[in-house]
Amino acid sequence: MYFRKNGLLFIPSVAPGYDDRRVRPWNAINYRGRKNGQYYSEMFEMAHAARAKIITITSFNEWHEGTQIEPAVPFTDSNTNFTYSRYAQGPEQYLHQTLDLIKKYFTPLNRIAPEKIVNII
Repeated sequence: MYFRKNGLLFIPSVAPGYDDRRVRPWNAINYRGRKNGQYYSEMFEMAHAARAKIITITSFNEWHEGTQIEPAVPFTDSNTNFTYSRYAQGPEQYLHQTLDLIKKYFTPLNRIAPEKIVNII
């Protein structure tokens, strides 16, 4: 990989999806559907395949870009009449999925990850 061949540090960022079409309608080419968590899992898998030792998550609460993983319930904004999607597996789906994916793909950390991460769930 380019970064290894050139002695560079590579820190990939994973996301559950991306949808900013409501705030940037011209940007539809960058839309990435969540596929009920499948896209998020695929991103973790690719980061692991690249042998990343560090990853970032984009993001926790960027609702306008559709990258949020924080707990969510169905909601319709009365000002804009926009309905935010709910998570198919419950309000904390992406927090639980994040913990599971860290355990699965970042095994050197899986002994301490549950202690540190489970506190946010």
